[in-house]
Amino acid sequence: MMIKFSNPLLLFDQSSVPYQRADDVGFVITEFLWFDGKPFYPASALAHAKVSQVALSFSEGGSEAEDNCDLIFQMPKAEGGHFFEIVLRSDLATFYGGWVWGEEIEYLDRYKNGYRVLCSRIHGKQVTFEYSEQERRYQPANELPLDKMDITHYPENWGRDHTIC
Repeated sequence: MMIKFSNPLLLFDQSSVPYQRADDVGFVITEFLWFDGKPFYPASALAHAKVSQVALSFSEGGSEAEDNCDLIFQMPKAEGGHFFEIVLRSDLATFYGGWVWGEEIEYLDRYKNGYRVLCSRIHGKQVTFEYSEQERRYQPANELPLDKMDITHYPENWGRDHTIC
């Protein structure tokens, strides 16, 4: 009997714009779905993520071209905060820009290594994140009260230690 494939797993919301679902962004999403060589998020986390367009890189002319729209994905809440996964885009490349964790996130009117400084709040404390040229990712500028792997119950240990058939 012929197997039919008629139920899509993920559909983009009507409010998502083409560059947010472009293949270059999709490749970066597959990168942040993994951490430390292992799956970190299940597909359902991506289905519940929200995305925001933010101009993170310094540009004299303030280019608004779609290829230069940086994206921040707000992943579902876990352990009192969100992971904010960063996709950096330019005319030259699209790449993973690291993550920020906290209850909320904002950008400051300061730049470090050509990118805006980001700020989050973690348990009432302000933590800033700066772009590192060496790591090619955002890094905490001050002591981070947790490590990405500290959140072992992301939410309720989604898909961890599952056997795939």
